[in-house]
Amino acid sequence: MKILVTGAAGLYGVHLVDELVRRPDVDQVIGVDDFSRSYFQPDPFIPSPEFDKKFRLIRRKFYDLTSREIDSMDLDAIVHLAAYISIPESMEYSDAYFRNNEWGTFRLMQVLLHSRTWPLMVYASSPEVYGNPIYTPMDIHHPMLPRSIYAVTKLAAEKHCKAMHEWYKYPVVVIRNFNTYGENQDISSNAGVVSRFILSALNDKPILIHDNGRQTRDFQYVKDAVRAYSLVMTRDKQYAGDVFNIGTGKQTSINTLARMIRDLAGSQSEIINRPGRSADLMSLEADYSLIHERTGWSPQWALEQGLKRTIEWYRAWGNHPLARKEIPARSLP
Repeated sequence: MKILVTGAAGLYGVHLVDELVRRPDVDQVIGVDDFSRSYFQPDPFIPSPEFDKKFRLIRRKFYDLTSREIDSMDLDAIVHLAAYISIPESMEYSDAYFRNNEWGTFRLMQVLLHSRTWPLMVYASSPEVYGNPIYTPMDIHHPMLPRSIYAVTKLAAEKHCKAMHEWYKYPVVVIRNFNTYGENQDISSNAGVVSRFILSALNDKPILIHDNGRQTRDFQYVKDAVRAYSLVMTRDKQYAGDVFNIGTGKQTSINTLARMIRDLAGSQSEIINRPGRSADLMSLEADYSLIHERTGWSPQWALEQGLKRTIEWYRAWGNHPLARKEIPARSLP
């Protein structure tokens, strides 16, 4: 198989590339990334003999790909991970989020639709499309009540993908990733909560929590998540048309997460609560029963295990200049 991964240098991307190049039935993995985010190390990819043999990188925006290029690659599948993912940033730079997340995905789908080969499209979505839960765990039929520009763009992009499947039978799979953490997570000030807490803990700086910290999330380790993506990529495209949730099916409060990270890091950081954000969701919990029934996938990493590995990875880069300073949020066009 030949597989293209957009957002290949991101949290999901580097681990998915590593997963795919190790598959004996995968001949080549092509990564597309514009390197617009903040990195903790100069080269984010995971080295291996398989990586050196099978991986090729294209530095550019994913939505600049053409149908001719797609055909020349002779692809079996595309995993579309590339996205702007910060909720507060989306409220400030709504035009950029619309262009990248929604219009960019629409553009990519049009390119694929007009290609000769029609590779399977696996689209990475978010539980933010559900909004605040009406019930938990949240299955794929939960009402869609997005509360931020980010969530709206992810839901709209989903709908563009599904419309191409319903109208033209283009092969599409949608995976809604619940809160994922792991090595190589973004480290800017708009980054995910796990990486921010870890960097604060390792530097004995205050761990800052929005609101009272009783809000909950379903935290899954990235190695579990990318295994789900690998499972749905088959030559016969048997999962085309499916929508899946992936997560652990367990809720962890932000207060509990902060204490776990502080303890696992051996930190003296103070945990401080500050005013909340109106668009933040109160709780998230995945019902992943459908992907379990269809593929056999289920999470294997306990939260403490995954956090230990992630903390040690960040600790190993502790002498890097990025570990000793706050990385500002980027300024989007």
